[in-house]
Amino acid sequence: MNKLRKADKSLIKDLNRSTVINAIRRKGPISRTEIAQQTKLGQSTMTKIIDELITLDLVHEKGEANSTGGRKAILLEFNNLFAYAIGIKIMQDHLIFAFTDLQANIIDKREIFYESSSNTSLIINLMIDTIYEFLNDFHIETKNLVGIGIAVSGLVNSKTGMVLRSPLLDWDHIDISQPIKEEFSLPVFIDNDVNAYMLAELEFGYGKTSNQFICISLGDGIGASFVIDNKVYKGEYGGAGEFGHTVINVDGRPCHCGQYGCLETYLSNRALNLNAQEFSARYPKSILNGQNINYETLTLAAREKDEMAFVLFEQVSKYLSVGLINAINSFNPKTIVLIGEALVGKEFFINESIERAKENFFRGSIETKIVTSNLGNDAWVQGAALQAIDMVFQPPIYEEANSLISM
Repeated sequence: MNKLRKADKSLIKDLNRSTVINAIRRKGPISRTEIAQQTKLGQSTMTKIIDELITLDLVHEKGEANSTGGRKAILLEFNNLFAYAIGIKIMQDHLIFAFTDLQANIIDKREIFYESSSNTSLIINLMIDTIYEFLNDFHIETKNLVGIGIAVSGLVNSKTGMVLRSPLLDWDHIDISQPIKEEFSLPVFIDNDVNAYMLAELEFGYGKTSNQFICISLGDGIGASFVIDNKVYKGEYGGAGEFGHTVINVDGRPCHCGQYGCLETYLSNRALNLNAQEFSARYPKSILNGQNINYETLTLAAREKDEMAFVLFEQVSKYLSVGLINAINSFNPKTIVLIGEALVGKEFFINESIERAKENFFRGSIETKIVTSNLGNDAWVQGAALQAIDMVFQPPIYEEANSLISM
């Protein structure tokens, strides 16, 4: 358990510095007057902190604000390139890497493929080798990285860095963070991939205007992530968000979790193939027959006016609406943000799902806004990198904190 720092002048100084640098980081370019208004710090305290941040090269002066009369204010901007982070998303047969600045802007992105049956040692070594490639290609040392963030499907204990269970990868109690920590002597953060995406949504998407919403991911699996008071809620052991394992049919299809009729057994990529088997006899000329179906192939078939594709999307719409109704009735969220590879075919099912989902307990009284994310696939690795970035800009209240604030 992290130990709280002693409440003394040093802590107060670091907390004030944290307040100032995060104001510049999130709102810059920004004037000193605007910082003072936001932070409520005294002029002398704020000036001293800003001078220190400029000396450390964490903050730069950048131009002048538009004048409303009198002397123009000098604007301050956070130095995104003071250090870097790496975000990694582990997929079933490949790794996606992002080398980012301190605002999670992607400087370089790479994909490394492997056999889906590969063991964890090979995957860990691929991660280590690719991180070294970034360091070499950009001529930087490990001290120039604030950390490495990893996003992976399944049940993850983000406190210990342990993947407790990932059916997609067939992993059970796998520690992938420790070997990377030992190799680079850097902080390594790992979380469920939907939670990682949610960090990007908080930073760049709906989190800018809302502090309470849900992300639901549709694709190989069905997952969710919850934001409460602008923070991702993970549950007691990191298991909050296993939304795909809510039961919608007690006598339904068997699920790998041991239950029957889980939402995931009707909406995942694998479920599309099961759904297709039920309709293939009625549509013998469908171009989907004999294919391994996923949302991408289903979308291509629908765009070719394939009749079975339309029927399968009708099934998707029906089951998704049930899931949405359950989410609305259970959590009463202000907004639900849909993400994931299924959205490649959103024109064939989203609107109908949303209309059906309006028939919930709160209809006529409270309306939940249901939207699709505007961020795109880069958000997975940007969110992974933000695990490391956000940590070094947290108020340094713990003794063990790895922070740029208390430099």
